[in-house]
Amino acid sequence: MLPLDNIRVLELTTAWAGPMAGRVLAYLGADVTHVESPTRTNTWRMNKGNPSGVNYPDFDPGERRWDRAFLFNSQNVNKRSLAIDIKTGDGLEAVRGLIMKSDVLICNFRPGMLQRLDLDYDTLSRTRPDIIVAEMPAFGLEGPHSSYAALGPTMEMAAGMSAMIAYKDGKPTVTGPSYLDPIGGFNAAAAILTALLHRQATGEGQHIEVAQVEAAMQFIGPEILAAAAHGRDALADGNRVDFAAPHGAYPARGEDEWIAIAAEDEEQWRALCRVMGDEEFATDARFATLAARKQNEDALDSLIASWTKGLDKRDLAGRLQAAGVIAAPVNTPRDIAASEYLACRGFFAELDHPVAGQHPHPGLPFHLSRTPGAYRSAAPGFGADNTHLLREVLGLPAEKVAEMEKTRVIATAPDAEA
Repeated sequence: MLPLDNIRVLELTTAWAGPMAGRVLAYLGADVTHVESPTRTNTWRMNKGNPSGVNYPDFDPGERRWDRAFLFNSQNVNKRSLAIDIKTGDGLEAVRGLIMKSDVLICNFRPGMLQRLDLDYDTLSRTRPDIIVAEMPAFGLEGPHSSYAALGPTMEMAAGMSAMIAYKDGKPTVTGPSYLDPIGGFNAAAAILTALLHRQATGEGQHIEVAQVEAAMQFIGPEILAAAAHGRDALADGNRVDFAAPHGAYPARGEDEWIAIAAEDEEQWRALCRVMGDEEFATDARFATLAARKQNEDALDSLIASWTKGLDKRDLAGRLQAAGVIAAPVNTPRDIAASEYLACRGFFAELDHPVAGQHPHPGLPFHLSRTPGAYRSAAPGFGADNTHLLREVLGLPAEKVAEMEKTRVIATAPDAEA
């Protein structure tokens, strides 16, 4: 038995953050349904334009590209799909009925959407007092920025993180992927679990607001506190930091291969010099202390780079770690997919998707000894669970479901380019 076996969750979500929250709950056993629109497809289904082949298994979008997209399939394992047009009366009524049979509603659309549909917490809780509604607005439900549109990269900029990610005199940048989305998802999942515990103890539901930009600011809490106290911002300087030298990524053997190396104290610096085979560096006046190494950091980085560039990043990282030096190969996604370490940890699970085929799926970062989660199924096909949800869960007669299908209130394929 999984810890959330008796919990039903409905998602009105898109892209990453909301589905990530639902993914965590589904992993722990919740019965999670991702509600999708036939007329405005989740962008992660890749139903518009001509997406690159890298978005699909075997570089092939196939006849149902929306069911083969890596993006959607990565975040919707263990879930059901209800493809229903909530702009129709029948569609909205069906979704409202399913919410009434659920324990949790997750929404990561813009603020105000639930109110416009009369699906907000105040309205729902009048009929279902123990309902839990989690909303994930970028800038909160209230305040001067609450109506702003946002994506992961823009939220990262707004959260103050990007101003700290740049080379000296360079433009601020982002971490690469939309890093804040999964952070918002994990925060929402934790808040929902807390609300479920409160409901278990009191019978009370509640409304949850996860402002994703505020969630991201937790990563730079010390810098925000220091800026408030001193009126000064932390300076972006590439990989360099005040408390360690060397502290950077250095070229390794192969095309665009890198290794990260850092020395936080003199002992680690001397150990690095021993591995380099030149202990004279340790006593070189230019590098004898942290202050000296910081003052001569360009020369220091050049020396280390000239040593690392002919060496294998994984082998060298292992040797440095064995010597007590902080080091790691700079892994690519392909390295991660083939990682023996992650294979040993059981990080990947092979799941068989009826359209996309069998592929390894990444796991989650927590391991519970008594109540571990589980992968049970690959992501659902578009509208794959329409009939089950409307007939078995909501109890609609077969004739009504057939009529909804005929009039495209429900669908098993999205509108073209929708």
